[in-house]
Amino acid sequence: MDMKVEDRRATPRFRVQFRTTVSGPTEPEGTGLILDLSRGGCRLESPLLILPGLSLELRIYVPGLDWPLMIDGADVQWVSDQTAGLAFVRIREAEQQRLDEVLTTRLARKSGDGDEEQFEAVPFEFQELEKVLSKDPQFAISKGLLWFAQHGEQFRFRGGSLLSRALPNCTQEFAAALAELVKAGGDMEADFSLAVLQNYPGETSTFVVLKEIVSRFPHDDRKMSGVRISIDSTGVVSGEFGLAGAWRVKKESLRHWLTDERQAVKAFAEKHIAELDRMIAAEWRRVEAEREMRNRSNDENEPGGYRAKPF
Repeated sequence: MDMKVEDRRATPRFRVQFRTTVSGPTEPEGTGLILDLSRGGCRLESPLLILPGLSLELRIYVPGLDWPLMIDGADVQWVSDQTAGLAFVRIREAEQQRLDEVLTTRLARKSGDGDEEQFEAVPFEFQELEKVLSKDPQFAISKGLLWFAQHGEQFRFRGGSLLSRALPNCTQEFAAALAELVKAGGDMEADFSLAVLQNYPGETSTFVVLKEIVSRFPHDDRKMSGVRISIDSTGVVSGEFGLAGAWRVKKESLRHWLTDERQAVKAFAEKHIAELDRMIAAEWRRVEAEREMRNRSNDENEPGGYRAKPF
């Protein structure tokens, strides 16, 4: 079962000492010791060569269980000497239930005997990593690209979500770095950038990245669809005509694209401005129709109002 990062934050973490076997791309199999455990991750001590960004398989031997807990994917978030912080990103439903039972049992034991040494109510391991990523957009991009290569379609809910918390706004520095990545890279770098930008709806600072993607991949329908979705995303709007108004702002901001020296960018802007005009007109018609229906319904419900006679 895949879990979103948000579901794992601030989950109880228990201090433990569970023997585990570890396997990964750099080592066929080795041993280690789980020092703390939560629903979303753990802290591992092992003499094996473990590097940030690797994905490991764990078999955790919990006293009282007939067979070990099996974690199919545990991504390495940080490493310090022989200790590493891991995030559980692939775990089967049955194994998740077994892990939950282990944690519930330990929580009940803590509540019953007041053993504070068994329990830490601390944020999930990602908190410290967020601080590092927030200070270095280039490092955040290189780390995110690695996660994207590993997780693909689920990236937005894992590494992408973490990046958006570490960098809650798409700053000019961050956008410029993404644009350079697209300019120098290939398909994966462009797809990664589009996935990252989904976390910044309504921010025009993303346009420098989107224009680079349009310039590099003007005939890639999937990427162009991703660019349109990113442009049209508005974030939260209010009022009956809030969406139409937000799209009008988008349309006006796209006019700057018409002065771009790259022909593909200008052609895209001309086409999408026309599309936004159609979307705005359709939204106005929809709101007006709903308003008319509400007014008609209110008139019919007023005392002495019109009532259709039954046949």
